[in-house]
Amino acid sequence: MTKRSFGKYFDDQRDRIVKDMQNKNTELYVAWREDFDKRQAALSVLRKLTPVGPKEKKLLKEMILKEMK
Repeated sequence: MTKRSFGKYFDDQRDRIVKDMQNKNTELYVAWREDFDKRQAALSVLRKLTPVGPKEKKLLKEMILKEMK
């Protein structure tokens, strides 16, 4: 596919916009991944806990659900 040119100014402007959007997507992904990793670490700790009774079981379930949000 050939690239249609609308003039040097507009081509440069489009190239800058595309580059900026790619950088923004990378920033958003990195931020999401860091948050995801923190939540997964917290969930793995919570899942290792063993509830003793029904109250602890309910509390643990609530804590897990809260972390998953």
